[in-house]
Amino acid sequence: QSTMHGTDNSEDFWEDVYDSPMADVLRQYEQWACTQNQNLNEHDSLETVRKQARKLIVRGLVAVTGKKDITMNYNNYNMAIIETYAVKLVGWPQGVKFISPSNIGTVGEIRKLRDALKARTCYWAALTPAEVKLHTAELDACRSAGQVVRQPRKKRSDAGVARKCKAPPTTGQAHKE
Repeated sequence: QSTMHGTDNSEDFWEDVYDSPMADVLRQYEQWACTQNQNLNEHDSLETVRKQARKLIVRGLVAVTGKKDITMNYNNYNMAIIETYAVKLVGWPQGVKFISPSNIGTVGEIRKLRDALKARTCYWAALTPAEVKLHTAELDACRSAGQVVRQPRKKRSDAGVARKCKAPPTTGQAHKE
């Protein structure tokens, strides 16, 4: 059985500010706290863990670069992230393909990634100028060997089809007849 203790002033506070006795608020809090771990399957669903992993990756990228509007680019990671911002994701878990968490198909793999990010065994690290230069040299060597370094953007489905020109914006005034 739960118990509580409060002074007259603290009990008056709950009734004056929240229009509810302190005992009622504490009872609701206890019910909420007891139901938090009721549905562990939903708590660790594929979509929930994917969302957590995406947030951890982007938050880390924002923290290490200092750019709030940055987005992660998995397809062109070597150029768009490493070469451009001189940062690298270190410690990606073994057995988990380096792709967007949205595309990781099993709960086990995505959970492995999320747990590594939370434990900081997978983390963002800033590169030294020498490391960036070495990385750029490796990319240049791959290019000269004929390897595709940057994946081309997807071609528009209506490529080659003439499109209408946009109408000039109206001034907002109604035409008089």
